Amino acid sequence: MKIFRKIASVLLALGTAACFCGCSNGAKPGNIGEVTFAAGDKIAEITIENYGVIKAKLLPDVAPNGVENFVKLAEEGYYDGLKIHRVVKDCCIQGGSLNGDGTGGKPAINDGKPLEAETSADARNFYGALGYANPNGSIATQFYIVNCKKTQDLSGYDPAKMKAKAEEYETNAKALADEDPEKESLNAYAAYYYNMAAMFEKASEDVAAKYATTGGYPFWDGNYTIFGQVYEGFDVVDKISSVELTTSNTGEISAPVEDIVISSVRISEYVPPEPESSSSSKKK
Repeated sequence: MKIFRKIASVLLALGTAACFCGCSNGAKPGNIGEVTFAAGDKIAEITIENYGVIKAKLLPDVAPNGVENFVKLAEEGYYDGLKIHRVVKDCCIQGGSLNGDGTGGKPAINDGKPLEAETSADARNFYGALGYANPNGSIATQFYIVNCKKTQDLSGYDPAKMKAKAEEYETNAKALADEDPEKESLNAYAAYYYNMAAMFEKASEDVAAKYATTGGYPFWDGNYTIFGQVYEGFDVVDKISSVELTTSNTGEISAPVEDIVISSVRISEYVPPEPESSSSSKKK
């Protein structure tokens, strides 16, 4: 997630004039609406030692590969005993690194090769969103949970200015020789801004309203896979977000001073409660 640190420094210059598409009636896919359940929905229970349990509904409708990978890793016990190694206030908590420092770990699917990002206009970085980190552009095992409760006014950001920034990076990249190591980095920044601009343009009234009331980190929309949404255990997320931090191996003040251990990640399926029979509900 190195790229976002540089991008965050210029977001405030991206002005106003975002517009929002009309919203539709009915159930909302992804994590746009309230979390609802149907028979067979997959639920992840992330138990953090000495903190509690975080429960999230998984979203295979928007991230089928991401959900499959996470479920298989969990069922294999991969996450058990690993750490939440990164905590950034008003951004995210992050864990699932094999080496506990943001490195190591392979996907349980795709022959162990990094996964492609699965982005959707219906899956956003609202408070409590569960997504994949992509250190060095590699989606494998590390997950994050958005801990930002600050409300966001999407109308304060202009997609046209984001596109202009992307074009600036793109132009600078074209001026470099193919073998120049900076070329790949500049193209990555260009893609990031183009993707972000597209998501701001696609933001429905429902998306804008949820960011304005629930909070979140919209600047990651379009660039990170959202594969779940927390619905229980927000207090656990908040407690972790307030721990004492020190410098990480990347130079960021985000490494917890005391280890935060993932005791387990367990997957279950939602089973609807059986309706009461008419006879049992009658008064005697």
